[in-house]
Amino acid sequence: MVIKPLVSNGERVGINNGIRSMRFAGRISDANSQLNRVINAASGADWRTLRDLEKLLSQMFPGEGDTQAAISARLREVNPVRHGLVKQVRTVRNEDSGKRVWFYRLVPTTQGGMQ
Repeated sequence: MVIKPLVSNGERVGINNGIRSMRFAGRISDANSQLNRVINAASGADWRTLRDLEKLLSQMFPGEGDTQAAISARLREVNPVRHGLVKQVRTVRNEDSGKRVWFYRLVPTTQGGMQ
């Protein structure tokens, strides 16, 4: 069983306020490109696996069919200067299988620093 990384309430509030400010300022686009869809789904305080993001994207944008490989590629394209977001990555060991599970999130550069 895999336990998602925990997010403190203070961290959650800070990150989500930063994301909200970026949306109001027009820094996060609603345009329906694959990169913008991934940014919209992955930005925020919650940690998500590629599988989680794939499911979330299929709920947010039915009919688009964004795959885990495509989501991973778009996450690599996120640029702190251009997008104002930093990709953060955490790994957690699955106690049952011994494998590592990768979690991702996009946070404002002012919240997360360069990781």
